[in-house]
Amino acid sequence: MAAYHVEHLHWAEAVNDAIDGEGESGRRFGRSGHDDCARFDAVMAAAAERVGPVAALIAVDIDEVQDFNVMYELQDKPCTVMFFYRYSYVHVRGFRSSDHVNNWAAITSADEFADVVGVVHQRATAGYRSVDFGHGV
Repeated sequence: MAAYHVEHLHWAEAVNDAIDGEGESGRRFGRSGHDDCARFDAVMAAAAERVGPVAALIAVDIDEVQDFNVMYELQDKPCTVMFFYRYSYVHVRGFRSSDHVNNWAAITSADEFADVVGVVHQRATAGYRSVDFGHGV
């Protein structure tokens, strides 16, 4: 059985390589020293074994790797999670907000995060590039 974990990437080329990979992944962009980000990193680590068969979990510190801050509008967000499937961004809407996901740190359960990853994976593999949760999972 493979051991799954959250991989921390430290340079832009590694992030690009991970995005360009053929599979699916969840990327956490944020400030690693920020309390919200640290709490969410613990949730991702706890969910890694459950989601590992379908998604790679990657963390990127936006102060260390600044190349994506403007492109993904990350500079004012302490913790952002983005999903990619086969080279493309999968837009996730309606989870814990009326528009798009902006409060990942509010997820304190590995099971809750794994459920979100499962739904995103199911929709992405069905060809959807947008997942709308309405008002919750």
